[in-house]
Amino acid sequence: MSMSIISWLRKHTTNRTPQLSSVSNVSTSTGVHHFEICNYSLTKGRGIGTNILSRTFTVGKHNWRIMCFLDGENQKSSDCISVFLLYCPKSDKEARIKFSISLLDHATGAVQHRTNSIQHVFSSSSKCWGWPNFINKNELEASSCLRNDSLTIVCNVIVIGEPKTYDTRVAPIVEPSILYKQLGTLLSVEKGADINFEVDGRSFPAHRSVVAASSPVFRAQLSGLMKEAKEKSIKITDIKAPAFEALLLYIYTDNLPETKMLTDTGMAQHLLVAADQFALDKLRISCEKKLCEGLKVSNVCTVLSLADQHNLSTLKGACLQYLSSPKTLVSSMATDGYIHLVKSCPSIAKEISIKINSKLN
Repeated sequence: MSMSIISWLRKHTTNRTPQLSSVSNVSTSTGVHHFEICNYSLTKGRGIGTNILSRTFTVGKHNWRIMCFLDGENQKSSDCISVFLLYCPKSDKEARIKFSISLLDHATGAVQHRTNSIQHVFSSSSKCWGWPNFINKNELEASSCLRNDSLTIVCNVIVIGEPKTYDTRVAPIVEPSILYKQLGTLLSVEKGADINFEVDGRSFPAHRSVVAASSPVFRAQLSGLMKEAKEKSIKITDIKAPAFEALLLYIYTDNLPETKMLTDTGMAQHLLVAADQFALDKLRISCEKKLCEGLKVSNVCTVLSLADQHNLSTLKGACLQYLSSPKTLVSSMATDGYIHLVKSCPSIAKEISIKINSKLN
């Protein structure tokens, strides 16, 4: 966070008397690594099970490498690119992490095909975890993620530390609610804004340090490694302006806006996609919860398609549970969402059709 923003917060935040209490907290360390594979057409074709490795990078005092199989890890994944995160331990110490793998879209600068891991523990005996069928090779080669015969794999790593308990009398701090209130004011008055986001014809002034601190994707875009780092204005595609406005407000205030979004599942879907694109996991989970609570016949197939495309297991499970009733199953097939589900997720649509036939027979 820049000194100008810190000074502004100090000026507008009153001192508070520390309370006689303690707090337990878990610290995290976050890092992003870009692994660019040049001369893709010359590098592939070396055979199933042949891997290439990124350079070693460090997150949370642990060393990591990205392992990629351009011809698939094994025979079952031979038509796909397989991608894994490799733990390079310095000792026998375990590393508890969450991570995601995605591809950089060279046309938009955003990430695509983002796949999230569950919380996973790496150790000297369990060093590798990832996805054998990360992306179909034909799909990759037809996309803008492959440009000038190169592709870039983006790995976001969050290393989770051990819980620690602190005495709040030792280090009085500003309550988070007050801090977010001040940040919300900072956003609304646009004081010190040094970056502008162009979204769907609208302009959103913001502060590089704030958005970069909240999102590893923004941090990568605004770092010196990408062309956007020197730009004063960045165009964001594939996101609706109201969803980006809500996302930006969430970054600054840590709260969902008190708007139609709270009851409009369509808006929640757009915001969930935006949260997933910019790796805002807490916001994504909040949107997922809203969608689980708002399932109905008219939207369940659309939400199910979204959950499958973004690998949201909780939301997907809630949709399938909602469709467990024969009456609901039959009614859902008359919606536009079911037509979209058949096109985008044929395997799930087939599974639903089989369930209907079994229940009716």
